[in-house]
Amino acid sequence: MTFCVKAEKTILCSRGCGFHGTPSNNNLCSLCYKAFLIEEEEAKKNVTVATLSGGMSSLTLDDDSGKTEDVDSTIMKIKQRCMICKKKVGLIGFSCRCEGGMFCRVHRYPEEHACTFDFRSIGRVNLAKENRLCKVDKLENRI
Repeated sequence: MTFCVKAEKTILCSRGCGFHGTPSNNNLCSLCYKAFLIEEEEAKKNVTVATLSGGMSSLTLDDDSGKTEDVDSTIMKIKQRCMICKKKVGLIGFSCRCEGGMFCRVHRYPEEHACTFDFRSIGRVNLAKENRLCKVDKLENRI
């Protein structure tokens, strides 16, 4: 036995975009329905309060809770790039003492990225701490 299902009559989107809509989506296509849902959410967030005073007719309050989620997601998406050539460095990036930025394998040397850190004075201080001055005992009467 075969059953023939009668095809539903297709309805164009009520916003006039040219796609077919469905009755379950308020006669909207999928793209227009998503935009419709976003508009509804924004309307719920913005609360309009009418006041009785004659000077101010309405107040609008914006909910800022959605903005903090956007900030957190943008922090996670920051890519590490070379400060000179803007190449993606990934896990192999080299950091420098001068700016604290990341550099690729070509620009990791201080001569390549015009480093402002004074390695020479830091090296001299470290050597002075590690290698103390050695004085030889002088014997007046040697055998």
